[in-house]
Amino acid sequence: MKNTMIKTGLALALIAIFSGASFVAVSAQFNISASSPIQTIIFEDIDMLIFVSPQYAYDTDITAAIDSYISTVNNDTRWNTKIITLTEENNDYQKIDQILENHYTLYNIKAAIMIGEDTDTALSGDSDYMEKPSIVPWYTTGGKDAYEVSEQGIISKPYKMDICISLLYPTSTLDYQTKKTQIVTAFNKFSTQRQQKYDEDILVFESTDLNKHSKDIYQSLDKYGNLLYNEDPTESMIKESLENSYSMYYVHGHSNPAGTELNGWFSAENIDTINTQLFAADGCYVGGWWSKQLDNDALDPNIDGVWYGSKIFTSEYVQVMVLGLLSQNGFSYSVSFIENAVPGLIDGETLAESMIGHTYVGDNVLVYGDPTFHYTFL
Repeated sequence: MKNTMIKTGLALALIAIFSGASFVAVSAQFNISASSPIQTIIFEDIDMLIFVSPQYAYDTDITAAIDSYISTVNNDTRWNTKIITLTEENNDYQKIDQILENHYTLYNIKAAIMIGEDTDTALSGDSDYMEKPSIVPWYTTGGKDAYEVSEQGIISKPYKMDICISLLYPTSTLDYQTKKTQIVTAFNKFSTQRQQKYDEDILVFESTDLNKHSKDIYQSLDKYGNLLYNEDPTESMIKESLENSYSMYYVHGHSNPAGTELNGWFSAENIDTINTQLFAADGCYVGGWWSKQLDNDALDPNIDGVWYGSKIFTSEYVQVMVLGLLSQNGFSYSVSFIENAVPGLIDGETLAESMIGHTYVGDNVLVYGDPTFHYTFL
């Protein structure tokens, strides 16, 4: 993964468009060659940006899959989308932040998708062969004054989400063709599986070791369906749960990027089997990946590079994953994903619309997948 603990970048004023970029508004595409003069493209309205990292910037198969997704989203939600192609020069998390802020000022954008693990990404943690990305600079507005940094990374404190950020980062050690296929497959899934019935069952697996302050929050999900709440599930209970379908599937326990300890071990590999549109994992480092430190070979060989966020590419059913510390409530106001976002989702909002405008604790809520996901109530 390409990432940045702390980096100083030049502020980038952007109304004109970078040369070497290609943009899509609804289904119309503008190709600007590297030798072309800077051009200005006027949009009446933009709801979402899609950033494509330098590695994938000019892959026509990926562009075609994104174009199809953009057209489908517009037909479904009436959202307009613009593609921003990153170059080596502007692939800096603070420059990306400035692009987001300028578009937010001009268009009040709701969401952005970041494609490519080589996208420069700030970190909020790097420990024990694990890294945690921080999207706080991107989902807040107000420049660097809107968040705090230290030598360890972006400081985790309460921030209001202004823009919903979604990551589509393939595993860096895979070969290019595999990563490309995963990106194309993901966008095809987001395009073709939009009209899915809302299932009555909502499943929660939670460890009693950690649920003193979260149990009530998770049990409040009974307002939205048939809640199947289980404490300290065994391996057999976890395996049995994979045979059914759910509108939401949550796990909460001691975690690392590859899974969660619930009593039985919940492996991120299980996500490939779960029939659910929304998967959420609550725990430390569930939103991160394995570090590329030189001593990474010390990892348990059974992990084999698997991490939660990578399963958005290999799951047949999951449209969106919400990962982090989702049930935090140690404040005098709501900072829980369940308290903040689920009511809007049940009312038919997109995931992005349900999340923005609410306060979360720093990097504790990370989205992988389709921020335009919404339930269909048939």
